[in-house]
Amino acid sequence: MKYDVTITGIGDFSLQLLQLRESMIIFDKDVPYEYLDMVISHTKSTLKDTIKIRDTVIIADKEYTITAIGENALSTLKEHGHCTFVFNGADVVEQPGQIALSGRGIPRVMVGDKITFE
Repeated sequence: MKYDVTITGIGDFSLQLLQLRESMIIFDKDVPYEYLDMVISHTKSTLKDTIKIRDTVIIADKEYTITAIGENALSTLKEHGHCTFVFNGADVVEQPGQIALSGRGIPRVMVGDKITFE
């Protein structure tokens, strides 16, 4: 396991982003107030190994494969538990903080669910 966290909060607009844009912004518990409504917050964790393309991400009960990683995504994940998952299976991300995932559908998340990188 490379990174493992538990969801602690779900911002009011974060589920709309997930449904309409198929993207999910995560941030550890120290999320800045101005972003609180847009993110799914989680417990703090330590990045134990380098995350790579073709690694697995498990969100709640769904499994995804990483298809692309933005140039800043791993550093912001390490420092702030922050990145944006996009569920489009793309080979290239549009923004430097994104991680593209392929898999079946978008996750249904609730407080207490896990996000795990393997």
